[in-house]
Amino acid sequence: MRKSIVLLVLLALVVASGTAGAQKVTLRYMFWDQNQQEAYAASIDEFMRLNPDIEVVMELAEWNDYWTKLTTGMAARNLPDVFWGHAAYFSAFVARGALLDLQPLIERDNIDTSIYYQSLLDFWSYEGAQYGLAKDWDTIAFFYNKDLFDAAGVPYPSDDWTWNPQDGGEFVRTLQLLTLDDQGRNALDPNFDPKKVVQYGLGDIGGANMQAGWLNFVWMNGGTGVLDKPYGSKLVMNEPECIEVLQFWSDLVNKYHVAPPPEATVAGGSPWDLFTAGRFAMVPAGSWMLTAGRSIEAFSWDVVGMPWGPAGRYSAFNGLAHNIYAQTPHQEEAWRLLEWLEGYESQKIVAEYGCVFPAIGELVPTFLEAYAGRDPENVAVYNDMAENTGTWPMHVNWNEIFDIIQRELDMMLQGFVDAETTVANIEMQVGHLLQ
Repeated sequence: MRKSIVLLVLLALVVASGTAGAQKVTLRYMFWDQNQQEAYAASIDEFMRLNPDIEVVMELAEWNDYWTKLTTGMAARNLPDVFWGHAAYFSAFVARGALLDLQPLIERDNIDTSIYYQSLLDFWSYEGAQYGLAKDWDTIAFFYNKDLFDAAGVPYPSDDWTWNPQDGGEFVRTLQLLTLDDQGRNALDPNFDPKKVVQYGLGDIGGANMQAGWLNFVWMNGGTGVLDKPYGSKLVMNEPECIEVLQFWSDLVNKYHVAPPPEATVAGGSPWDLFTAGRFAMVPAGSWMLTAGRSIEAFSWDVVGMPWGPAGRYSAFNGLAHNIYAQTPHQEEAWRLLEWLEGYESQKIVAEYGCVFPAIGELVPTFLEAYAGRDPENVAVYNDMAENTGTWPMHVNWNEIFDIIQRELDMMLQGFVDAETTVANIEMQVGHLLQ
């Protein structure tokens, strides 16, 4: 009896010692948006409370550094266990085998994917594999400085304002009235000096700003976009509807003088900084910038949807997802984290912070409620912009293709070449990347 008791006590001590000595699995979680950090920290804290055997270390890297780190990490086979994915970079990571196919795990655990917008799931599907569920979605609208509109005596833009590529219509006229030189003359004044502009009507229209800028106007002019289809092999920027818009985009800088050339923005600061400093009256921006807008105290602001073009009103539609590194040593734990982050409870937590529109449609009202009684008044316009959206260009060589497009468009915006020549130069350089 005594021996049995002693053995039981010793066994209990061994088990207790083993449990106490058990180490947590540590997961690296990388993201790029500081504006979402607080919301996701709250979600991850709840995850760790429910999963005490897992420690999640959050790693913030700003947008440009983020992709440099991931690209370097992919080459070195040392990526974070779980990280944010973006449609623009998705194809390159899949092509290099860096992402874990989630389809077997989705089927094993009977994940209900019907709670997500189907188009968001489609972003992360390739050749029968599923590399992400859906984290959020975003559309594009214009932030505008109400104080600058008031000072210029210009009515706030309405939801039915219009534009056309021939003379810009109501859109350009509004921007001209809000563009001022150092003598306070607007761009419609015959004595206006375009070389001494102190306030531009519009900012952030560089070649790099495809998502929030020129691509939306191509769709609104009836153009296809950039590629004939996702993962297509044909560049369609030579369509007349696209060339017409690109020339119009150049004219905003070089003819109407309502937007700065790319180098001026670089020298003066980021477009967002210049908007918050009162140098730009308007900037096109995605719904992910709403949280950043909360820090604006110097002036009142609001958002308005895209102006209606010849073919209607369109917005780029994008959605992020969480990806898992294909070679993570902690696949099951990483899946548990991803399943939580893409799930209802986590998306509800994030929606309550008003950071990003949740990928679960049922939670959109929760997101909108976060803005009740505060700027902006018309945040729901981002939801309205989701009614008509264009096809996001996807290609395994997209990074290289887009670098060429951006470089050539910036040359056009600086006034060196016209739109037709610009597109010809792009075609000549990207042909081999599309095969």
